[in-house]
Amino acid sequence: MMNAPINRRRFIQVSALALGSTLVGWPEERTNNGSVQVCPKSAPPAKTLFAFRMGDITTRAWDLELTLSCLQGIVNRSQPRLYLIHDRYDELWLEWLQERGDVKSVRWIGIGELFERFLLEVDRMFVTDPAVPASVNVATMLAAVRGGLVATPDLAEQFNLPMGRSPDSSEMGMDLHSFGWKKDLDAYRWAYREIGDQLSQQAIAILDPHETALRDYLVEFKIPILWISGRDDAETSPAASPTEDKEFARQIMMRWPPNIPCLGWPSSGYKQGGIGEGPGVQLASQCAKFTVCTAYDGFSPTVGNLSVHSGTTATLKQATQQTVLHRDKVYYAFIRSDGDGWNFQRQYYRKLFDDPKHGTVPMGWQIGPTAIDGQPDILDYYYKHARPGDYFVNALSGVGYIHEDDYAANYPSELREKIWREYIELSEKYLAKLDSKVLAVYSEMEPKRMDMFAGMRGVNGIFANYSRSHETTLANQTSTVDGIPWFRAVNDSPGSFTFTPWARQSAVDFMVDDIRRWTPPARPAFMYVFLANWLTEMGMAQTIAQQLGSNYVPVRADELVSLYGQHAGK
Repeated sequence: MMNAPINRRRFIQVSALALGSTLVGWPEERTNNGSVQVCPKSAPPAKTLFAFRMGDITTRAWDLELTLSCLQGIVNRSQPRLYLIHDRYDELWLEWLQERGDVKSVRWIGIGELFERFLLEVDRMFVTDPAVPASVNVATMLAAVRGGLVATPDLAEQFNLPMGRSPDSSEMGMDLHSFGWKKDLDAYRWAYREIGDQLSQQAIAILDPHETALRDYLVEFKIPILWISGRDDAETSPAASPTEDKEFARQIMMRWPPNIPCLGWPSSGYKQGGIGEGPGVQLASQCAKFTVCTAYDGFSPTVGNLSVHSGTTATLKQATQQTVLHRDKVYYAFIRSDGDGWNFQRQYYRKLFDDPKHGTVPMGWQIGPTAIDGQPDILDYYYKHARPGDYFVNALSGVGYIHEDDYAANYPSELREKIWREYIELSEKYLAKLDSKVLAVYSEMEPKRMDMFAGMRGVNGIFANYSRSHETTLANQTSTVDGIPWFRAVNDSPGSFTFTPWARQSAVDFMVDDIRRWTPPARPAFMYVFLANWLTEMGMAQTIAQQLGSNYVPVRADELVSLYGQHAGK
């Protein structure tokens, strides 16, 4: 297992560094047996897993989910033994673990047996303060470094565990209400001052205190947690301080090494709370942290059981396919977005992959490559169940989700370029792990950044932009950068939700019209068609292809690169 927190002296040294002198370099945990490893990994799962359905909880459901998820991280630290079913997808992945042979048997247990069996793993308790949401994240970090149980005040009476009240020592649990914190920021400042040196340097997390599932992984590997409130939060919670929260988060992220993942997600569901995706990913990027979406983003739920999934392994291999160029055709590649998030891989992608119409048209699937560390068994499912027209595209952009022109912006120029070189080297290694030759990048960027991505070893083609950008024209939608084909997304998005038949048909009609309007006049033509979260059924892509007609030929992403190369070479 990779779990090496820095000592107090080292923490003080790193914390004292200002923006211009922040440590640059990979953490020691990054390598394992000579292989680069960004995210921490568990030991292999026990051959018998104890499984519990969270849906069986009928009273104090959220309180118990919080307690059980944190306890799971402690239980699974030595060897993954406990698996929590948050929804039906967790059950599907448990079946896959058995089919792969990672697990031989599953023993289903109730809440009583769960506590009877695993409560012995803890000897103290950290009780949250309902008036201060940050106390949930602080209690999680305390449990991680001191090996305790996280409980709300309503649940604490169920456990005969010390919680720091007299005559107990404060080392034997804490009731966080006793601190009298008024602001979330007070809680975070206390936590990073008191236990910051005991937290891992391998990753960091931005997590809504109300999210529970991810906490097993955060506890297991002692990953530091932050939450940055948004303007709307300040209107509903007296504990929120958006401006101060953001500045404190910036300071903490700059104390942690560059080129590490930022887990969780900076918004609470569909634009409901927190700083939000745009400002949150921008801040992480400025601090040279790449975002790995593992919490609820409004489309896919928070990832759980990473303390189990990360203990698996997989070797990923893609099939090859070739298409003969016809010079009178319009070739286009569908690429499905958001697979950079482990949450999408766990839920949304499984829904689409298991759709009976999966495979009726070629499809590019964006994949965030660090999932090969965190949930390799899940990636293995997709590679093993890929149709001939499927191709997995490295997203977004490289080893993790970043805003390219903001990345490492908080560092002085000489350090910024070193960080970028390390980022590109890391991205090359993870591109190879996906067995992919194609890279997806997020947005328009300055030319020197384009040159960096085009110069990555192993990259044969690049698909750019999260939908059509303001800079895209008929003339530049397909071009080359240092000899590497660079395809800009040609279409805008028809919207976010397509739950009804009318909404799905409207989205299809919009896409067909948009693609036709943005088809260049010359033949052959080569187009990148961007598919986002409105693609709720695979039949929608099939209908778009049918309505475009026979002059438009859908191909895999790697085939589009090859066809363009055939055309450019003659």
